[in-house]
Amino acid sequence: MRKLAAIMFTDIAGYTALMGEDEPKALALLQKNREFLRPLIEQRNGEWLKEMGDGTLSSFASAVDAVNCALEIQRTIKDDPELTLRIGIHIGDVVFEGGDVFGDGVNVASRIEPLAGPGGICVSDRVYDDIQNKPDIETVFLGEKTLKHVKRPIKVYALTGEGLPAPSAEAFATEGAVPTRVAIPSRRILAAVIGILIVIAGYAIYTRYISRPGKIETIAVLPFEDLSGVENNEWFSQGMTEAISTNLSKVSALTVISNQSAWQYKVAAMPIPEFGQRLKADVFVTGSVLRVEEKVRITARLIEAATNRHLWAQDYERDMANILAMQSEVARAIAGEIKVKLTPEEETRLASARQINPETYEAYLKGMFYVYKGEYEQGLTYLNQAIEKDPADPLAYAGLAFGYVTIGHSIAATPDVWPRAREAALRALRLDETLAEGHAALADVKTYYEWDWEGAEQSFLRADELNPNLAMNHYHYAWYLALFGRLDEAIVEHKRAQELDPLTPLHTTYLGWLYWIGGDYEKAIEEIRKTLKLYPDDWEGLWSLGYVLADAGMYEEAIAAHQKAGDLGALGLTYAKAGRRDEAQKILAELEEEEATPWGAFSLAVLYTALGEKDEAFRWLAYEQPHTFVPWVRVLPLFEPLWADPRFKDLLQRMNLPE
Repeated sequence: MRKLAAIMFTDIAGYTALMGEDEPKALALLQKNREFLRPLIEQRNGEWLKEMGDGTLSSFASAVDAVNCALEIQRTIKDDPELTLRIGIHIGDVVFEGGDVFGDGVNVASRIEPLAGPGGICVSDRVYDDIQNKPDIETVFLGEKTLKHVKRPIKVYALTGEGLPAPSAEAFATEGAVPTRVAIPSRRILAAVIGILIVIAGYAIYTRYISRPGKIETIAVLPFEDLSGVENNEWFSQGMTEAISTNLSKVSALTVISNQSAWQYKVAAMPIPEFGQRLKADVFVTGSVLRVEEKVRITARLIEAATNRHLWAQDYERDMANILAMQSEVARAIAGEIKVKLTPEEETRLASARQINPETYEAYLKGMFYVYKGEYEQGLTYLNQAIEKDPADPLAYAGLAFGYVTIGHSIAATPDVWPRAREAALRALRLDETLAEGHAALADVKTYYEWDWEGAEQSFLRADELNPNLAMNHYHYAWYLALFGRLDEAIVEHKRAQELDPLTPLHTTYLGWLYWIGGDYEKAIEEIRKTLKLYPDDWEGLWSLGYVLADAGMYEEAIAAHQKAGDLGALGLTYAKAGRRDEAQKILAELEEEEATPWGAFSLAVLYTALGEKDEAFRWLAYEQPHTFVPWVRVLPLFEPLWADPRFKDLLQRMNLPE
């Protein structure tokens, strides 16, 4: 719908600098600004259209309403030590569509707003014509200005009077394009101007080259703030954060910290420099996301981790249908800003974003949000909805494969999850062979379900080629290598997973297992204790520590760890190794009474092995639905008593493993 409207732009003076110095304070100020402005604009017959970073856009039916609203805003907050606004108003022909507004009128208003000094209001000649005869509104003419992307020069006026600052001639002279009327300056003025330009140029050189951080190799994307003001909308901002991180992860010259670690910033309650040390990150990407109907605006910022210093910021806006292209554009801009060279293949992949069905993408984002939270049933429901809406969407199939694989690794895995994971991964790759996540999921299927060892390694390597920053791909490939005795390579891969995802416990805990397999008890215990230092009640850390301690003969400590972990099978093993067979047998009887599951069968095999009852151990290792751990009987010290038994060779052959 096209109509004549008065457009008002506001922004917070000094906000960019504040964001670089104190991000939590800046975000709190943004919230304060929103809560103050919106009701006041609506009370003054205005329509709140959208928020763009620290800026707002509103429309009014008349210039008088817009100006009166602006005056009330500035007079209300004139003594506020935190919130200082600039306001620009223009009236013109604009187009309203889908809750947004477009047109030359919008562009002119946005270009006028920076001409106002802090606390000030600037208006165009079109607005001035409507208010010049209002006795309670005072103005002063600042001059003509040629504004960017505006064909004709615009006469600009500043509002004056009670509660307003004196008009800023400096802001008018330096903001925007060069004024259309240029007077020849005196020599004194010219010398002063040259001096100022030299200072500005020197500062620019300093900030651009000298004061910038050294070589940037490690980056983390912190959770983006949702500015939409919609409840239960975290799935959208988290999805945008994940997407930008994923696009950056495709750049082989960068180490991109996993979102699983980066998202812990929300609960870490620590300053940026300290969190940067914990992640070993050089820079952080932060920002905000605003969605209005089918329009999405992302504000991305780059912050030096060691100093919390603001390095760069940029706004991006697209329709939902082109959201993938915008995510790629943000990633390319960040890579360019930190001087990272992309390979031709990476350039091609980042530039080849397709259009999407907004409803499909929404369902996909919601699905991944719940899968990451561990609410698998709800997550898989949304992912299947995405596929129903668009059966040709590769992201939805890749997300579904990831969800099923994640369930497959859990104690509660059911027999159907691995076939479903395989089907979803293959469908994803038929639709888009360049999806690293699809290859990673397929590698897991081939490793833990099909026992297709050659195919598994091919899939691991292809996933790494497409995205070298997938922490879980490195983790599972490490265990693949360990299974075949390539322990040195396995430790390198596992350490890479740990580097990419340092705050996820399993990357440290199971690195300890690799040292245990190699017979280095000291390093094994050291790694596992690192997990427990950060997460004292972590089940897998306690469970693992108990196993290693028991194998090292430190039975009392092992029993304490397994009692705290609350795992009966592990505790039974430790009792058996410590010579407390009666207590081990009691636990065995309890486990035998439980309904058989893949995990239960594996636990029974471990306990029977520790008790020296090999027949029973082999019976449970041959359970019809083997747990994903079963192939690793080949290398785990838990099963060393079985290795010389002829039946062990048969077990390995059934799994296509060498002796």
